[in-house]
Amino acid sequence: MTTLLISLDLDPTRAEEVAGLLRGEMAPWMRQQAGYLTSHWFLADDRRHCTITVEFEDRAQASDVARATLELPANTARSWNVDRVEIVDDLGLAPRPGLHLGG
Repeated sequence: MTTLLISLDLDPTRAEEVAGLLRGEMAPWMRQQAGYLTSHWFLADDRRHCTITVEFEDRAQASDVARATLELPANTARSWNVDRVEIVDDLGLAPRPGLHLGG
């Protein structure tokens, strides 16, 4: 499994429009991508940033979506723009539920 991290810059004055686009267009598009497993969408309190984590079956599929996302042209008239896209690895540093660390 491979995780893709996507950071979007948002126009906070257009929060309802952004939420509609995320729910109605971006999330459905993401779910249709080859190898898609799951995703989590996080909106900052100030509504200026959205962070998306997407899990894919393998690195090649995550790379394809990363490339497609990065190819989106910036558009200052749009309510959102891609800030950053990275393929990331879980370092396993956060304890899992039910896991008790020695002590």
